[in-house]
Amino acid sequence: MLLKTSRRTFLKGLTLSGVAGSLGVWSFNARSSLSLPVAASLQGTQFDLTIGETAVNITGSERQAKTINGGLPGPVLRWKEGDTITLKVKNRLNEQTSIHWHGIILPANMDGVPGLSFMGIEPDDTYVYTFKVKQNGTYWYHSHSGLQEQEGVYGAIIIDAREPEPFAYDREHVVMLSDWTDENPHSLLKKLKKQSDYYNFNKPTVGSFFRDVNTRGLSATIADRKMWAEMKMNPTDLADVSGYTYTYLMNGQAPLKNWTGLFRPGEKIRLRFINGSAMTYFDIR
Repeated sequence: MLLKTSRRTFLKGLTLSGVAGSLGVWSFNARSSLSLPVAASLQGTQFDLTIGETAVNITGSERQAKTINGGLPGPVLRWKEGDTITLKVKNRLNEQTSIHWHGIILPANMDGVPGLSFMGIEPDDTYVYTFKVKQNGTYWYHSHSGLQEQEGVYGAIIIDAREPEPFAYDREHVVMLSDWTDENPHSLLKKLKKQSDYYNFNKPTVGSFFRDVNTRGLSATIADRKMWAEMKMNPTDLADVSGYTYTYLMNGQAPLKNWTGLFRPGEKIRLRFINGSAMTYFDIR
């Protein structure tokens, strides 16, 4: 019988880097999501990718996401070291788009950064990427246009080694972690530019001051407040946007959707973790 690694159990050990649980800043939004198409796994040397819009419901409210082949995340692309691959990327958006192959060694004009390595992919246009795969390992791809990455244009890349690897395993799971907000990313960024701690909802209060006095003493509490004031920082401003605003996704699923990795007793499992978030650090324990 297959065993299940519960997402809830897994998330007990999954917090953002440097955050103490008592702060409450990084609580995961355990909200429902409408089922999205499971990210397909495509392999070979010829790939067709279409970037368009798809209605999603991750938090209880429907919103348009930007997706690759209708999925969030996009399909897992499985390549073989040494192969020459061709990827035809069709833009079905009403704005320019692109795909950047993160960490992949390739010719400059295949890198997918508009204004630097090419001009971008205009609406209804198709751009053909072709290059030889010179490495192996776990990588990812994402849009390099505007804030489309935050809106869902990203996916995993798995490159199988040409030579046998020096270890064995029975099964593998790709675990892609990301962050999602129903708020328009452009609106979010605009607010952060005006006030960097706009989304920090756990700032020190009068109540916390007296609580700290009771536990640490008056002098230590005043010294601590003075230090932060001189730095013009809030002690709880550990990231610009936290779990109060974001819903954290695992393979495109919110916590209550409970993405599950299956395995049999005694199997050796290979987990390929990828941080596909826009601005979140994950601490895997």
